[in-house]
Parts: sequence; C-alpha cells; structure tokens
Amino acid sequence: MVTRADRSRDVVAMLVLLAGAALYAYAWFGMHNLATHQLVIPQGVPAMRYFDTYWQMFRVAKLFFIAGAAVLAWSFWSFSRRLDKPA
Repeated sequence: MVTRADRSRDVVAMLVLLAGAALYAYAWFGMHNLATHQLVIPQGVPAMRYFDTYWQMFRVAKLFFIAGAAVLAWSFWSFSRRLDKPA
C-alpha cells in the first residue's frame, strides 16, 4: 500500500528534478544567447563573466539532478523494503 510519506517523497523528488531541469534550460538558453550575440552585455563587462555564471548554473543543475535521483532511489528503496516484509 502506498502511504502519504511515499507520495510526499515522490513529489519532493519530482520538484527537485524539475528545478534542476529549469535551471539547466535557463543556463543553456543563456549560453546560446551568449554564443549567438543575442545577449546584450554592458560596456566594460567581459563576456567571460556571463559564461562563468552560466557554467556554474549547469553545475548546480547537475547537483539538483543527482539529488532528485537520490530521493527517488530512497523512495523506491523504502517502498520495496516495506513490501518485502511478510504480512
């Protein structure tokens, strides 16, 4: 039987994965706009500063993906452990 805690863990995992996907997409579009010169960079600010910011966003998004996958694995493990016990 699926409990409220199981559903909560699944919702948290999905939210973390969605946050990672949104951050990854934002960083990807930022890099794309930077590469195609569609991003307006103020005079005197190096483009590398923007590149580094988007690169760090990529890295944080990957951490979100890993955290979301870990929560999903934990949720699956706790559910399957409960099913393995004899009634």
